Amino acid sequence: MESSDQYNFSIFSPRNKHGRKNRNVIFSMLAIWAVAVFGFQFLLRAIEKPTPEKALTVFESEWPAVTGGNEEMADYQAILTSLLMVKGKNTVATGDQQLLSEAISTVTFRMVPKSLNTQVMEKVAALELMHADIAALKGQEYMDLKFRIQDASSGLIGMLEPYTGYGTTSLEAPILAASLRKDYPASLTEASLSRLPDIMKLYLTHNQSVLTDTKFLGFPFHYFYTAVFLLVLFVVLCIVYNRLIEWRLNREGIVE
Repeated sequence: MESSDQYNFSIFSPRNKHGRKNRNVIFSMLAIWAVAVFGFQFLLRAIEKPTPEKALTVFESEWPAVTGGNEEMADYQAILTSLLMVKGKNTVATGDQQLLSEAISTVTFRMVPKSLNTQVMEKVAALELMHADIAALKGQEYMDLKFRIQDASSGLIGMLEPYTGYGTTSLEAPILAASLRKDYPASLTEASLSRLPDIMKLYLTHNQSVLTDTKFLGFPFHYFYTAVFLLVLFVVLCIVYNRLIEWRLNREGIVE
């Protein structure tokens, strides 16, 4: 006969009826938690569809004019905007960053009048040298060169603003200034830029579904579910477990 105060517990080898019931409750809670966490991820994966960003749609609408030999008909302002959208992402690989910088330089210098090419090139070359030097500096020397880079970038952006449309206060301006290179392909059709359409598609296409597009309490539903609901569910399961165990202890007369 089991003793009413014998409540030693092993989750894998319960020693008594109380232990078996306790184990069943724990496994039930774990099953609910696993379904809530992993089931939602499987559901997301099952119903998601690749959706392009607007910048990709714009780029792909202009790219045929470039590859079709009608570069003069292409909207280089739209292409530049799309390139900067990708260049500003922090997930872009180093090699892809380099290729995007070359493409941005090609597009920018195509938009700038030839009469300004020399002046712009001099500012770009000076910025490249400063960016190369700053990595080896520390302390006050680093701060001084950083401010010089900011001033030089502002001057370059101010010179390019009438042609690119980006002023010193725009979010794209620092990305543009840091991307320009003195050595760049003469045309977007150069072999070195052949991967550009694939890179744009890679970074401007995202999986979306009704679970990611629906707003709930001001958040995308998938964010609310994973960041808020699952946390609340965990706390609720802990409370329910403790209440169930307390109720069973009282019912079975087990004294702690």
